[in-house]
Amino acid sequence: MGNTYETTGHTAIADIAAKQPHELLLQLGGALAVLLAVVLTAIDWANGGIAASQQASVTTLFVIDVVLGATLWVSSAVVRKNLMNGAIVAGAVSVILVIFGGQPGTIGGVVGLLGAILAAASPYLPWSHIAAADSRPVREWRTIRFY
Repeated sequence: MGNTYETTGHTAIADIAAKQPHELLLQLGGALAVLLAVVLTAIDWANGGIAASQQASVTTLFVIDVVLGATLWVSSAVVRKNLMNGAIVAGAVSVILVIFGGQPGTIGGVVGLLGAILAAASPYLPWSHIAAADSRPVREWRTIRFY
């Protein structure tokens, strides 16, 4: 049985709705770093090409942004398994992106850094306690019958 457009869309939205805000911020930061690096490099390439003297620096910047952006995306999966390890990885990758990533790395790194800070602080935020209380098993109430 195949998936229709409607069932696929419902499952995709359910997957997104099940994620924590810090996971979404980390994925957004990684996606921004990768996509902006690709688009800005393509624009430079389309506008008359890249000068031979700049090819090494443009290629290095492109590789840094794509690899670290993908690492930031993957750190959202690490956060799901171990919150603090993922937050540390995301924070380190985001700082490196901000420092060495140029314009796309700075944008993606700042968003990733916000996600890393939110991931590190999430156990201490009020809504995490509400979510933990909601995940406890609910007791079934038995009906008392009076004959």
